[in-house]
Amino acid sequence: QEPMLGEYNDRDEHVIRQHLDWSRFAGIDFWVTSWWGPGESEDVTTLNHILPHPDIGNLKIAIFYETVGRTNNFTNYSNLGPDIKYLCRNYFRHPNYLIIDGKPVLFIYLTRVLSYKGKLNSSLAIIRRSAASEGYSLYIVGDQVFGVPPDSPRGISLLDAITNYDVYGSMGVAGYATQKAVNEYYADQAGWRKIARSQGVGFIPGVTPGFNDKAARGGHNPLSRKLTPKQEFGSLFRAMIRMAKKHTDPAVGRMIMVTSWNEWHEDTQIEPIRLAPATNLDNSASGSGYTKGLSYEGYERRYLQILRNVVNEPLLQIIEGEYHEE
Repeated sequence: QEPMLGEYNDRDEHVIRQHLDWSRFAGIDFWVTSWWGPGESEDVTTLNHILPHPDIGNLKIAIFYETVGRTNNFTNYSNLGPDIKYLCRNYFRHPNYLIIDGKPVLFIYLTRVLSYKGKLNSSLAIIRRSAASEGYSLYIVGDQVFGVPPDSPRGISLLDAITNYDVYGSMGVAGYATQKAVNEYYADQAGWRKIARSQGVGFIPGVTPGFNDKAARGGHNPLSRKLTPKQEFGSLFRAMIRMAKKHTDPAVGRMIMVTSWNEWHEDTQIEPIRLAPATNLDNSASGSGYTKGLSYEGYERRYLQILRNVVNEPLLQIIEGEYHEE
């Protein structure tokens, strides 16, 4: 599968322009951009090429703070304060930076791991204190949601909103998900939403078109982009958006997060790729080591069209479609 733009440079002005145009077509309001530290590739690309782009228009940007890299796999937290001050001075005042309730929005990866390690309170204290020293109060969205909802809030009240980045891992299924697994996943999401709202915290449901990291890590069984073998490509994505819409939160502008725009190595991308017939063959030594028998197509703009269409469906139609599919 090859991107519609070919193998491109993220900093190319024409590439960014096309990504912006595609995003507007699909109804995407903002990008959450991976951030690994000052001067790193993602920082330079976002700060020097995306934010100043002449066609950025009303599209907003928010930083996705990569805790694993910035804490040396949760062993050293000394970067937190300086990093936040850097973001305050270089990002948060930009007119295209995402704002909620008058506050710059910071997405933080794996806050659930910070909770597990007993570091959530202290880490957030450093982050908020550092931002305050620069004159900012932050709206922090934690990657807190995973699997079955807990019996107690477990520090959720320290965050402003919660979401689920690793939709694949949280679902815990591979192969063909089926509508049953999608329903079960969003039943868990409803539980997380209930806990969040009980703490006055916003909830943001997530969706994904599929998952396959076999060529990058080799450690996970892939999740097909089809809901069942007989359904069309994109049926999983469509089903997930329909269910996610039922669990959006008006306190966060009924936001839905898509994993992902172009994380190619995990096959969660919805960015357009070149038209090609479906195949279950790959370039591994066995010819099927990456696909594991699942079929993949060159889907062009299929996922942008699904996102555009389903987000705009009336809720009544979504509920009727859900019961029909069951």
